[in-house]
Amino acid sequence: MSSRSGIGGIVEGPGDEKAVPGLVRNILWECHRFDLPVAQAMRTGGQPFPLKKFKEYLRYAVAEGGKAILVLLDADEECPREKAADLAREATELHLNVPVAIVYAVQEYETWFICSLAPDRGDRIREWLELPAEATAPECPETIRDAKGWLNRHMRRHRSYRATYDQEPLTHRLELDLVRSRSRSFRRLWHAVEELVQAVDQGVATVTPQSSFLQSDP
Repeated sequence: MSSRSGIGGIVEGPGDEKAVPGLVRNILWECHRFDLPVAQAMRTGGQPFPLKKFKEYLRYAVAEGGKAILVLLDADEECPREKAADLAREATELHLNVPVAIVYAVQEYETWFICSLAPDRGDRIREWLELPAEATAPECPETIRDAKGWLNRHMRRHRSYRATYDQEPLTHRLELDLVRSRSRSFRRLWHAVEELVQAVDQGVATVTPQSSFLQSDP
């Protein structure tokens, strides 16, 4: 991680490594928090996420100087609430001196790109991926099981989605308000960033989600 005073991240894939810090930074700016830097994310290099090494990743992230840690992973076809609760218990057992927030994207990070494709919005996403104008998200985008495959099926034949090439620039083209309105997991991400900011401001080392989140949608 490049900053000893910023929000650090733990992510899965090589595309996430560059995209997630930019997304967190954009959310902070939307919240008018320009004072809290975002550190480089740490990639676990494992898909699916290697749960048995989770505590090692957290210890390393804290040792690298993260002032707060955001864990952002793909839920795929598993229950994001159960998976987040499992990791939250693991993190709580470490008694870290920094706040930690755990978020699972449903089904994948790329689902949020699809959420941006409304009939009258999302042109910046379409232009980057060379999607036709009629490519729009279904009513419930988070029910798509293979978001990368969905994008590939709608892209021009000479083009295919590559996370290492596409994920970061597409992240900066997200229409955050639209994605937030269409994705429960993105609302959770937004709330998690707010929780980390509040914890840093108060100097407390919280771990979320807590039981209150597991019962309601923030």
